Amino acid sequence: MYGNVAFQIVKIVAAWFVVAAMIGQAQAKKEIKADFDFEHVSCNGGENEIRLVITDVKHAVGLMAADLYPNKEEGFLKRTGRIKQVKFAAKSPVTSFCLTTPGPGDYAIAVYQDVNANGRFDKSAFGLPNEPWGLSQNPKVRFRPPLVEEMIFPVPAEGANIAIRLR
Repeated sequence: MYGNVAFQIVKIVAAWFVVAAMIGQAQAKKEIKADFDFEHVSCNGGENEIRLVITDVKHAVGLMAADLYPNKEEGFLKRTGRIKQVKFAAKSPVTSFCLTTPGPGDYAIAVYQDVNANGRFDKSAFGLPNEPWGLSQNPKVRFRPPLVEEMIFPVPAEGANIAIRLR
């Protein structure tokens, strides 16, 4: 009996991955139209400032969190590896704000919409995201987390404009 239940769970998880891959391919083909001409309390026009536009925000609830990571695999996409985190109110269909890097260089950003504002990125029992999320460079995510080199982008002293699509 338990063997059948385990087999059914494996089938459901495998089907979810297939659907997620198909959705990822469809989203990757959509062009992101981002307007970087915005004003926000977090933007001051200073050096190393990233103007971040998050698209496909379905609902204006909770907080939008952005985690900034350096260009290194150690601690990547983990709380201990992030340089900084900022949170602002989520707005639909686009949430825009700025964050500043410690200096020019290559960085990566992971965002998530904390819909219930509980202060964390909620996941299912299988470890799959329960809240909308997105990554810089909008890489295809299949059966593993992305590598840092798939997400990094340069930030010169003049700053950078980055568009991220929520999934």
